[in-house]
Amino acid sequence: MKVIVDGNQNFALEGSPANVLAAVAAANKFLRDRGRAIMSLKADGKDIPYSELNEELGERAVEDVDVLEIESADIGQLVDEALRELEKALPDLPVACRSLAAVFQGESPQDGFEPFQSLAEIWRHVKTRELHVASAINLNLGACELQSKTIENHHEELNRFLEEAAQAMESRDTVLLGDLLEYELAPRADLESEIVALLKQHAGERPAS
Repeated sequence: MKVIVDGNQNFALEGSPANVLAAVAAANKFLRDRGRAIMSLKADGKDIPYSELNEELGERAVEDVDVLEIESADIGQLVDEALRELEKALPDLPVACRSLAAVFQGESPQDGFEPFQSLAEIWRHVKTRELHVASAINLNLGACELQSKTIENHHEELNRFLEEAAQAMESRDTVLLGDLLEYELAPRADLESEIVALLKQHAGERPAS
């Protein structure tokens, strides 16, 4: 398997990695030692999203992939840009949740369907950026607590409520959507600023590369 990192073949696999995922881990260490983090990954030209890494590559043997392409970014720059983006976007999130709740509880609830889909996509982007920051600074979200729960727990709860909202969208249950937005999603949107503040704190404690 040929490994191309940032357009160069400057990384050579050593030993016999158990699978492609192990090869990715080795490349990740190679980059970490140079103050960089993986931003995107392709296996034989196919994009592999971060969230699907284990599913897509966990069981694939090294010989089953001809070319592994990795793009990376400077960790400090990545973290700073992601945190600035999140701090700019997050104040609007709880406002959007409560505004949409009012729409679903109003006289024309059907007007809220399309905006809710946009809101869900924005929120998924927020969580992805938070995960990127945590990965970049080696922060274990399963051990990092906020309001008596780990951030990982907060993420899992949010995913459950977003899934419940998606099901309510399919069944056109506007009453449930309004309730979820007002009583479950809006409070979690308020919490996002605290999560980002915690990430920023840990990023500030990270030793310079």
